[in-house]
Amino acid sequence: MNKISSKHFILFIVGATLISLKTYPSIFINFGGRDTWLIALFACIIFTVFLTYITHISLSTNTFDIRDIFIQSTPRFISMILIAIYTIALFINAIEAASVEISALHSTIFIDTPVWYALIFFLFPSFFILNKNLRTILIFILVSVFALIVNGIIFLILSQPYKEVTQLLPILGTGFPKNYYTALFSILGALSCFMIIAPFLKYVVDHENLRKNNLYAAAIISVFIILSFIGVITAFGPERGKNLFYPEFVIGQRIKLGGFIEFGEIFFINQTVLGFFIKYILSTYSILTLNSKYIKTKPLFIGIYSFIIFSLSTFIGQNNYILYFTLKNIQLMNLAVFFIIPLIIYTIYLIKYKNNSKNTKFSE
Repeated sequence: MNKISSKHFILFIVGATLISLKTYPSIFINFGGRDTWLIALFACIIFTVFLTYITHISLSTNTFDIRDIFIQSTPRFISMILIAIYTIALFINAIEAASVEISALHSTIFIDTPVWYALIFFLFPSFFILNKNLRTILIFILVSVFALIVNGIIFLILSQPYKEVTQLLPILGTGFPKNYYTALFSILGALSCFMIIAPFLKYVVDHENLRKNNLYAAAIISVFIILSFIGVITAFGPERGKNLFYPEFVIGQRIKLGGFIEFGEIFFINQTVLGFFIKYILSTYSILTLNSKYIKTKPLFIGIYSFIIFSLSTFIGQNNYILYFTLKNIQLMNLAVFFIIPLIIYTIYLIKYKNNSKNTKFSE
């Protein structure tokens, strides 16, 4: 059955939004310094308002299909362009997921393993899952995101002794310089990946609980992200923290139990492999859902799509400097496509809906 409850949708939001900010926080710390956690707090408040606003419009208009909202808000030619831009953004986020995962594995544990070889083991299982129906995706997301959350909680507890809170001081010691705005927009861009799973909204059945459960999702994401930034800054300080490609992997290397058991890296590997695989599946399945009437042969499309992902991700993921330059720009692209454009389009749709409702009442 192609149905999702609003409680399930919590895990969809967490799966699409959380992983990027936790895996490469150094990009954001580079702009925000020791106050990145505070900037993240501001970004999370804005994100929560944005999520609530989008949910409110969907509930008020009883419209949950983002494609319909695009088409009914603007002239058809413009709406087709916007849907194409939205699809391209989903595709770029799929590339990001594949590239970061293979780069993280190649840069940390499997240094001698070529990125293309690791990418094969990423794309092959995705081909199997993407050819299944929504029920398979749902089961996969429920199990995987729950495991991701548990993994994060355990890692947070075990890594706590290796952090120094004084690294956070002084708070806003330099005021709020221009770099902080860049950090704010970048974090907000990463958070706006919520829109990756907007095409799944039409499958949610219990709309009466959607607003409340989406707030729960925003709270979970906010807590994890803020604690993640605090963890990196208190473990290394802002200067070293911004110069590490994958700081949580280094934190994991410091974890010891009983003075001889060392296994902290496994938490980072679990988080990275599982988290970005989830994001890849959600991004790609959203493309399939959004453009279903244009895709005649699904397995053929996924095969060609996977080959393109393989080619581009291999090029981007084999060099961390190219990757991180790309990631910085992806956050700004996400801000434009997943935050600014939907904010405008949903507002236009709400205004048109209210005007049509008034006209209908007047004619009656």
